[in-house]
Amino acid sequence: MSSKSKIAQLFSGWLATVVFFGLLAGVWFNRQYIIDLVRFTQFEPSAAIASLSEDTTLTDQGKFYFYASQPVLATNKSFNHHCERKEADSPILGCYVNQQVYIFEVNDARLDGIEEVTAAHEMLHAVYERLSQSEKDQLSPLLEKAYEKNATKELKQRMAYYAKAEPGERENELHSILGTEFADLGNELEQYYSKYFTDRGAIVKMNTRVDGVFRKLAAQADILAAELNKLIDSINAGSTNYNRSIEALNADIVAFNARAEQSNGFSSEAQFNAERNALIARSNQLESLRQQINAKVDKYESLRVKLQAVASESDSLNRSIDSTLDEAPKI
Repeated sequence: MSSKSKIAQLFSGWLATVVFFGLLAGVWFNRQYIIDLVRFTQFEPSAAIASLSEDTTLTDQGKFYFYASQPVLATNKSFNHHCERKEADSPILGCYVNQQVYIFEVNDARLDGIEEVTAAHEMLHAVYERLSQSEKDQLSPLLEKAYEKNATKELKQRMAYYAKAEPGERENELHSILGTEFADLGNELEQYYSKYFTDRGAIVKMNTRVDGVFRKLAAQADILAAELNKLIDSINAGSTNYNRSIEALNADIVAFNARAEQSNGFSSEAQFNAERNALIARSNQLESLRQQINAKVDKYESLRVKLQAVASESDSLNRSIDSTLDEAPKI
């Protein structure tokens, strides 16, 4: 073999080695995408999951990450097995664990849309996990700016909860919360989220409607409670005044009757009739006051029943999103 042929053979072998290691490097640096592609290809969505995918207006890219996370619509036991609840009074509706999405199945027509919002929220966790550090660094100031713009009392409390329950995950949570629950995020974030949703506003509207169900009940309860407190104060004050007036009237009637039994108790029949009529007028006024108090008591009872109904409805809603409660037995 000529020296030229040997060199060509060596070069060919070296090139093949370079190509091989280049392919290995490519596989290594794209391993997450390859894993996602395999999981996406193998995943067969149920009818319910496919419906969630459509209703959340996912783009092809959004659907890719959603299906690559092999989402499960889970009932109580299965959901609780995979999704850890950090605090007893803070129910959760979804989780993203070990690159898989779990969504709690909510069978309450009053909360239509809550599963879709949860699905979109958890899908965005999958997206965030796959962002490079430079992409996260670029997003962070945009997320914080949008947070400051939309920081309601409830959102601040929620982020305080996450700071305690999931330290270090602030941007991750903001990425999902802002993307599914708030309309006004600014052009840059809106453009960013458009990669995953064809109509992000539809998700926000679903969340607003569901949130409105709870807010409406809370507002009704607050109004009724305020009216009840005002009524009970009025009833107590009126009853105290009534009882004192009754005591005074009874004492005056006893004194009047004692004078009437005396021959010189009154200077004239006109005086007798005037004082008697005054006592009758006071009695009539007190009877009117008694009826007013009873009417307030009746109204109080009516409002109390309404508040009880609102509380019962609110409790029913809260039970429907509480995965820790046992499922109803089937006959």
